[in-house]
Amino acid sequence: MNKRAALAALLAAATAPALAQMGGRRRGGMGKGGDQSGNDGPKDKGGGAPRVNLLETTAHELHEDLKLTPVQEPLWDTYLEKVRLLGNDVVRERVQQPSGRTVTQQIDRIVDTARNRLAALEDIAQAAKDLYAKLTPEQQPTANPRLANLMLMPLAPQGGGSPRG
Repeated sequence: MNKRAALAALLAAATAPALAQMGGRRRGGMGKGGDQSGNDGPKDKGGGAPRVNLLETTAHELHEDLKLTPVQEPLWDTYLEKVRLLGNDVVRERVQQPSGRTVTQQIDRIVDTARNRLAALEDIAQAAKDLYAKLTPEQQPTANPRLANLMLMPLAPQGGGSPRG
């Protein structure tokens, strides 16, 4: 099990370079408010900039670009649901406060979290492979490497900064 925890930590560390490959790609259209994100959602408390759910935006763009058939849609839905579940788990973990725990309890929690993330990534990987296997040769280049990058987005550091501690 130590190998699994190490693998999870390695995957988390590999997130930033993988996400950097995605670049700043934006679709041609602008949102209602004229921002590139297409989001007129709530403003961030800090700088007043609109909050963008990058995962949902990127998933929507990939979904549109893939032009999935009705047979492929359930496979996409399964894949995206698993990615969203991982994202929800990461958010839930970020808001939990470690106060009142001993150092050994904190260490156990970190290991459990890594183990859970690895299991979630394995589920996502299988769903991605199932979807990719059903994509046509014309759709596969569109999915490369975006399908893999999308699954790592929930693991990206929040706000691009380093973890606090």
